[in-house]
Amino acid sequence: MQENWLELQAAFNKNACYVLATITDTQGPTYRKPGTMMLIAADGKCTGLLSGGCLEVDIALHAQDVLLLNKTKRLTYDLKADAELLWGLGLGCDGVITLLLQPLTPTNDHLDFIHLLSAISMRKPGYYQQNITDNKIPFARFVEQEAPCLAVDNNKINIPIIPPISIAICGAGPDAEPLVNLSQQLGWKIHLWDHRKQYLAQSCFNVCHHKLKIRAEQATSDNFKDLDAIVIMSHNLVNDSQFLAKSLAENVNYIGLLGPISRRDKILNEHKIKSDDVEGQVYGPVGLQLGGRSPQAIALSIVAEVQQHFTNTSRIQ
Repeated sequence: MQENWLELQAAFNKNACYVLATITDTQGPTYRKPGTMMLIAADGKCTGLLSGGCLEVDIALHAQDVLLLNKTKRLTYDLKADAELLWGLGLGCDGVITLLLQPLTPTNDHLDFIHLLSAISMRKPGYYQQNITDNKIPFARFVEQEAPCLAVDNNKINIPIIPPISIAICGAGPDAEPLVNLSQQLGWKIHLWDHRKQYLAQSCFNVCHHKLKIRAEQATSDNFKDLDAIVIMSHNLVNDSQFLAKSLAENVNYIGLLGPISRRDKILNEHKIKSDDVEGQVYGPVGLQLGGRSPQAIALSIVAEVQQHFTNTSRIQ
């Protein structure tokens, strides 16, 4: 799955020329897998990674030829071959990566990539179909539909396009800062909710995509629209109880509840809900048991659990 859609959106300019590099096939252990994309600007700047950082400079050099000739180009890197030592790469991944490079220009309507990015903004899934023949006039299109599994044949690759995880954090206290920062680094879309305007206004939360001054009792269905996950950490029992009830009513896929088991059960009991009834949806205490009690360690455990939850569901192929 592509994780850096928001980064790609920020880097993309509809008036500029790019090369889109896509992994179409791998054999053996490799850093990234088929369907992973990297955007290369005309000046060689890369957005995204297709390797651990070892291949990107060489790929960017090939991208210049792609823009000059306006034709597709396929590259294969055999990382298990002795020749890699001659290149000075020393990758040690012991795998083979095949890439497709395609020019995205205003002349060819950026191969429908603008449509793709627009769908991401509107949280519409789909697939991106690219012709993968070498040295041909480039062709690609984006189709809006429920994202299928990745599929490759001799002539094309269909890549599932799934919007980034959209997460709401209820509570803008000091312990929210590391959670916001880690969520941002993972490329998630972050909503921050709190009833205290001055807390929301802190500069450490400027990376949030949406900040909302709201009390738990004011939350409506519209506030939960398009949310994949919610972490309830207002440190107020009444607020947390109301946020939990509304999250369940709106069937949010992942609901994290900060605090010990006894606190979780007290809140669930208020709504006559048994923990077994919401297993796999409500996580309390929130976070994987990684060890550590600092806000940073707790934030790490939360994002790890959210990542694991969605990796183990059909949302991520």
